[in-house]
Amino acid sequence: MKKFLLTWMVPVLFVGWLFFVIGRFFVVQKPFEGTNALAILRALLDVGPALWLGLIALGLGSWLLQRMWPSLRCGRSHDRATQRARSETGPSQRGVQSTLWTPVEIGFGETLVLGTGLGFGALGLLAFGLGLLGLFQRPIFYGLTLALTLVVAPQLKNLFHQWRQHPPLPTPNLPTTVYCLLIMTFTLLLALLPPADVDGLFYHLTGPKIYLEAGGIVGGIDIPHLNFPSLMEMLFAWAMLLRGDIAAKLLHTQFAFLLAGLVYLTARDFFNQKAAWSAIVILLSMPMVSTLAGWAYNDLALAFYQLAGVYAVGKWLLVISNWELATDKGQRTKDKGLPWLILSGIFAGLAMGLKYTSFITPVTISLLILWYSLNNLRTTHYALGSGVVRRAWCVVGPFTTFALPALLIAVPWYLKNWTFTGNPVYPFLYGLFGGPFWDGFRAEWYAAAGTGIGWEPQTLLTLPWLLTLGADDVNYWDGRTGPLLMLFLPLIVLFSLPRLKAWLTAAEEARPVALTPLLIYVLAHFTVWTLGVIWSRSLWQSRLLLPGLVALAPLAGWVWAELPRFDRPQFSLSGFVNLAIGLALVLSLVDTGLLTLKINPLPYLAGLESRDENLTRRLGAHYVAMQEINATLPVEAVVTFLWEPRSYYCRRDCRPDSILDKFPHLVRQYQTAANIARAWRDQGVTHVLLHREGLNFILRETTAEIDVVVLDQLVQTYLRPVEGLSGAYELYSLEPAR
Repeated sequence: MKKFLLTWMVPVLFVGWLFFVIGRFFVVQKPFEGTNALAILRALLDVGPALWLGLIALGLGSWLLQRMWPSLRCGRSHDRATQRARSETGPSQRGVQSTLWTPVEIGFGETLVLGTGLGFGALGLLAFGLGLLGLFQRPIFYGLTLALTLVVAPQLKNLFHQWRQHPPLPTPNLPTTVYCLLIMTFTLLLALLPPADVDGLFYHLTGPKIYLEAGGIVGGIDIPHLNFPSLMEMLFAWAMLLRGDIAAKLLHTQFAFLLAGLVYLTARDFFNQKAAWSAIVILLSMPMVSTLAGWAYNDLALAFYQLAGVYAVGKWLLVISNWELATDKGQRTKDKGLPWLILSGIFAGLAMGLKYTSFITPVTISLLILWYSLNNLRTTHYALGSGVVRRAWCVVGPFTTFALPALLIAVPWYLKNWTFTGNPVYPFLYGLFGGPFWDGFRAEWYAAAGTGIGWEPQTLLTLPWLLTLGADDVNYWDGRTGPLLMLFLPLIVLFSLPRLKAWLTAAEEARPVALTPLLIYVLAHFTVWTLGVIWSRSLWQSRLLLPGLVALAPLAGWVWAELPRFDRPQFSLSGFVNLAIGLALVLSLVDTGLLTLKINPLPYLAGLESRDENLTRRLGAHYVAMQEINATLPVEAVVTFLWEPRSYYCRRDCRPDSILDKFPHLVRQYQTAANIARAWRDQGVTHVLLHREGLNFILRETTAEIDVVVLDQLVQTYLRPVEGLSGAYELYSLEPAR
């Protein structure tokens, strides 16, 4: 008995002593404070709603895909579908890639990537409708989110079971894995910080903030960008209702992962498996991608939806080019390909809900569809007979199948603009449609026509090189493309010529079906961007070319994977190139890492720095000015900004200088300081925030004429300084009428 008690007593007492010693030690010498734990909880609460909406988008989008292919099991394994097609149809045609036997199937990867993008689009349109109805209320959106969660739960459960049965993706090599993980880590660290990006504070987040305060989408606001198509802003509003602006930013971060997945699918399905991970490395090697992923912008979503539209059209082309392998009970392959055209139209319509510049995609895809349809009229199995009507329908039918969903999804944004401003593409085409707060002076100022590079042949020929260097970009940080796209550009051109590629590689292979559409898509983007750069200096932004650059990544991954064909016993070209690329990637990692250290997100994420302290450190005088306005001015104050477009952190009625033209426009309208002051009083303005550094930038970097005499007279005679703010920003109260 004593031995039994001793055997149990010693362990029990020692365990108690263990808890006492360790617990007591760390109670006295605390490893962390409560604020550190709260900071981690805060980050989880920011990530949670973004992932929540992402899962709802996945469930909703995959369900929609299943409705488009009712005869197919949505989420079927691509590899298993391929094996089934082989057993049913026998050997492939010469030149048809093995992974493309059943192009009508929806693979599991496509379900995840395209389905989530489709679901996000549906959520954005739903939020848009609720906003127009004045239902931007937190209880409504929490209830709606919970209801949608219950609706999509069975679909998510089904996807989970399919994921468990799905064969794992081919894993990348160790250097690729390390590179991708480090880039994603740096990106997520910065994405978890409070927003400080310029356009986010200008309109991407400011618009949703205004709408949430008003309870719905409202007009009559002199921020022209709020009338741009705003699908992403609707998603931001949803996340802000659930949690806040960091959760909203993380929705854009998710589009970076979706875009990487889409680039992987494009390279794998249209070229080969070896090109897939190479394409992702090339995509992530563009610093602008990781930078934009941490900002509350819409560029990554735009690139995703545009490339998704081209991807779906590429799948349709595979259907009509591999007609012998995709017949089903005598039904023509063209009927099997119609869902891909519908899906392409949906994605093109969603892209047109993000930016006006997205028109490039539906126009390019429409021309591609018409071209391939006309070309296939020569093939009797596709023409369905020799009748004129049937032959015409073989051209009009595919085009209509694409164009109709694109128009139906895009048109609500333009109808909203027409209703609010009288101009469907406000503020553009002012001479045709007009619009409030706008006139010829503002249109000319915004366009900055004649300030571009012009038609200098030498400059035009070196544009790709200048684009890569980034020295001339208006916005440096979000315009860096990295060196790898430029590195592979000559080989992309060479490999695009079928005979030359066959001669170079000593192999006769079928030209990838989607190669031409991708090249035309890239060329269309580069052509439009070049015309903009020729016309206006303000359009020299590599970020505006991002959709075209993203489409180059699968092409570059393809030629990178083809390099071993040039290896010789005396010299391994692929090995040498891989070493050079490895060095370039290491240098880019160092650059990204140093930038992350400079921004230093860890103090905020660890609770060593408050939100206000973080924003003051990163935004400097701007955030100090906003805090001063919020703390010192009365609630009813109306503050007009001069040379400052960012107003997100202002908690008063702040009216930003959206395109930095407010003062010259006032001078154009009213001529004198007295008249300007009178006009401000009539508009209810009580205070003026003058961004002196913004004014100096305009005087230094542009050819704009600013009447500083009128400005000085206005400041000295009609404005009274408000104590507590000076330096880069000057805050004044407007003198009452005498």
